[in-house]
Amino acid sequence: MISERLIQRLKDLHLLDEDETIYQFYSNYRKRIAGNFVSSKRVATYYIDDRSKSKDEIAFAYYENIRTMDTLYRSAQVGTPHLLVTTYDHKLIKVYVDGSRATVQSFFDKALEQWAAHRKQGVNPDIKM
Repeated sequence: MISERLIQRLKDLHLLDEDETIYQFYSNYRKRIAGNFVSSKRVATYYIDDRSKSKDEIAFAYYENIRTMDTLYRSAQVGTPHLLVTTYDHKLIKVYVDGSRATVQSFFDKALEQWAAHRKQGVNPDIKM
């Protein structure tokens, strides 16, 4: 469950718009500090270090600007399942998820479904990543 407080935090971090819905969310720590999600507009990942802003990591890609999206399941080489997202400007983003096989599959399926629906619209050069 995503609280209103977390939704406001994501908006403050410019990771969520007013008209945007989060479909899948995963955090391996406290949600206000670290999280990964699939929304109606983008895939995103964040890590916020309240003690050192230089350690903050915030990354997202709007579906229209995603060139490839690969699903990587747990293996010897991959510790935690994640989406490996490559944007048209060659930015790489890892969006992590963990849990049961069904949970991971559901997260991946929703991201791929949203990407497929949005990519028909093409790249939007006005969107700043």
